[in-house]
Amino acid sequence: MAAARTNAQIAGALATLANIVARDNDPARDGEK
Repeated sequence: MAAARTNAQIAGALATLANIVARDNDPARDGEK
């Protein structure tokens, strides 16, 4: 169970990082920083 919980935390962290990278790379949002 601990491994599954860790995997979920890693997946969540990766999703958050992916969202940050996608937002930073979106030229339409440059003015919103």
